[in-house]
Amino acid sequence: MTTIPTRAQGLAEVTEPATAYVLNLPRIEEQQSPYVFEGAAFEIWTRIDGTRTEDQIVDAMVEATGAERELVARDTRDFLATLRGLGLIEQDDREGDGDARAELVTPPAD
Repeated sequence: MTTIPTRAQGLAEVTEPATAYVLNLPRIEEQQSPYVFEGAAFEIWTRIDGTRTEDQIVDAMVEATGAERELVARDTRDFLATLRGLGLIEQDDREGDGDARAELVTPPAD
């Protein structure tokens, strides 16, 4: 199964070159302050675009940082779990070979 994180609907976001400010409007009563993502959190957040799998995000972070894949994978997955818990992202679980860019092809009718 391939997990593709996507940003939740209803978020308000302001992005600067190295910082993202994200406000969860559907949960504004309980989350009244924006979340501020900088550093690795910003890099991960900008890669959550609904097309990349968790593994592809980890690979991009390894390439960007040069850090050990195991460490990057653990930290990235922990951060994604936190974002899910806050309602900032959702996940799309797909069956397949791990290529999230594969297209659905309908066979021609006989």
